[in-house]
Order: sequence, then structure tokens, then C-alpha cells
Amino acid sequence: MKGIKKHVVLVLAIAVALIACKQPTEQINNAKAAIEGVMKAGADKYAVDEYKKLDADLKVAMDEVATQDKKFFKKFGPAKEMLAKVQTDADALKAALPAKVEAAKNLAVSLQGEARKGLDAAKALLDKAPKGKGTAKDLEALKGDLAGAETAFADIQKAIDVQDYIAAQDKAKSVSAAAAKVAEQVQAAIDKVKGVKK
Repeated sequence: MKGIKKHVVLVLAIAVALIACKQPTEQINNAKAAIEGVMKAGADKYAVDEYKKLDADLKVAMDEVATQDKKFFKKFGPAKEMLAKVQTDADALKAALPAKVEAAKNLAVSLQGEARKGLDAAKALLDKAPKGKGTAKDLEALKGDLAGAETAFADIQKAIDVQDYIAAQDKAKSVSAAAAKVAEQVQAAIDKVKGVKK
């Protein structure tokens, strides 16, 4: 009887140990779902560094799970803690995302305004460009560049309308750069005619 009791206790102890050593599937799934949730909310665009850190933290936790999986006596405690932290951090990032998206929108709108001013200034300067022998071809090229920038300017609003604020920012910066280049070339031509030395 004592032998059977010992045997039952040993079997129960092994069963408990094996149950405790099961891979933390639920925590893994929860952490992955939390990261997927923040990605769908736009973290990969509006919180790139935080999103990359979450992804890296999940990889470290999964590496720990894989390491423990290879052992006979598995200890998933540290991996569970890592996975719980990933989920907590993902939830915190998801809560912070609306403010980050709003900031990106405000910056896009601000850059759009700057691009508009740049285009208007370049256009006004182009109207003052010296016209004469040998300048017609250059003026046409500059007008073409400005027309291209005007077309690109319309794409800024399209990007804002579909809430792709990062693309809108990039387009606005590109338009501003194109307008500045035209203005710089026109100003150089005006200065040359006036005999102004830089």
C-alpha cells in the first residue's frame, strides 16, 4: 500500500511538473494579437521605433520559449513575464497612438501650408524673371518644373484625405524643395541680369 501511495504521489508530482512546463501558448497568442492590433492602428507608420521595439521584445520572448522548449526541465516563468510585458507595452502604445496620429496630421497640414507658400513665392518670382534672348528655353523649363510641383501639391491633399499623413508630409517636403529650387534658379537669373555679385 505504501508503495502504491509513493507511486501515485510520484506520478502526480511528474504530472504537475509537466503541466507547469507547458509552453505559454495563451500568453504568446495574446502578445502577438496585441502587436497585430497596434500595427492595424497605425503604429508601423506613426510610432515606428516603439513598434520595432515591441517586435524585437516579442522575438526575445519567443527565443526564450524556444530555449526552454529544448530543455527537459522547462522554466517558462521568465518567458511569461516577457510576453506579459510585450502585451502591456502594446496596449500602452495603442492608447497613445491617437495622439501620435493627430500630431502627424497637424504636421502634414502645416507642411502643406509651407509648400503652398513656396509655390506662390516661386510663381511670383518667375513672373519677374528676365525675359530676353537666350532665356526663353530656361523659363519654359522652370515653368514646367513649377507645373509639376503644382500637380504634386494636389497629391498632398489626397494623402491627407485618406489619412496617410506620413505620405502627405513626404509629398509636401518634396513640393517645397521643388519650389525652392525653381525660386533659387530664377533669383540667380535676376541677379545675373542686375549684375549683382554673390
